[in-house]
Amino acid sequence: MRARLDVDLSAFAANLRRIRQTVAPARHLLVVKDDAYGHGLEPVVRTAMREGVEWFGTFDVPTAQEVRRVAGPRARIVAWTVYGPEDVDAALSGDIDLGLGSRDGVRMLIERARALGIPGRVHLKIDTGLHRNGIRPEEWVDAVAEATLAEASGALAVAGVWSHLAESSDADDDASRAQFLTAAAAFGRRPVIRHLAASAASFARPEFRFDMVRVGAYAYGIRPAGGPSDDSLGIRSIATLVATVAGVADGMARLDIGSLDGLDSRLAGRMEAGTPCGPRRIRAISETSALVDSWPGAMAGQEVALLGAGAPATATDLAEALGTIGEQVVLRISPRLPRRYL
Repeated sequence: MRARLDVDLSAFAANLRRIRQTVAPARHLLVVKDDAYGHGLEPVVRTAMREGVEWFGTFDVPTAQEVRRVAGPRARIVAWTVYGPEDVDAALSGDIDLGLGSRDGVRMLIERARALGIPGRVHLKIDTGLHRNGIRPEEWVDAVAEATLAEASGALAVAGVWSHLAESSDADDDASRAQFLTAAAAFGRRPVIRHLAASAASFARPEFRFDMVRVGAYAYGIRPAGGPSDDSLGIRSIATLVATVAGVADGMARLDIGSLDGLDSRLAGRMEAGTPCGPRRIRAISETSALVDSWPGAMAGQEVALLGAGAPATATDLAEALGTIGEQVVLRISPRLPRRYL
């Protein structure tokens, strides 16, 4: 055996049910960027489809194409970054919605849709304060008019209006929500899907849910740093990072995992491994191995849990020690490590 990431798909399904129960009647768009947060895109998408998830969100078009391959024609997929006309063409051909946050991007979509004879679907993004792209509020009315004119000509359909929250304070988020409502009102009675909230706001602020929420981290059991506990949210980690004892000497067990596998060397002395005799402190992390305090009966081939379900700490627990977020800890885990699905 060697170090690996165990992914519990039944726990993932339970998290999806918890999200659906919490945000209803809003729909859940499952975010699957970065290979489903490092958990493996294909098994995650297949499980989500079985659980009734209909909407998926990706950072880029190639990932959206892979979701389409796995999910088939029933799924709705939104990609929110395009790097050029080739991405737009692929989205049009693959029946993929684009979440565009610039007028240049919308114009590119219109141009390519007319050239290919395939109408596009767009979710227009308004910048409500995070400044992670988005059409500026002072340009919004003109952008909506431009998109509406293209819609009348058959070049595109405006499927949604969306934005990102900065989540720096409740007051800032309230201001963003007010700005978002003003932006959505520019469409009058015309039905568009409104989506503003991600994981944290979708659980904590019902008034932010609107028609759909974009939840990624919570689906994988990754709670926010400094936020509510897993138990209070009703979610649980779906993955466990497992390492194998490669040898025992001088009161230390050497594990077959190191910083090149994604175990942050700064965690030496600050994290524990779950061993057959309980938690033991990790003392050193090199590029290819880690040293942990030994235990009675320790021997080569035994397995220990380093983070996640069944381990002494979750990804977010370790993230708080590093001053980062749980997603970053999980995404550091090397794709070279095998994934085992339970």
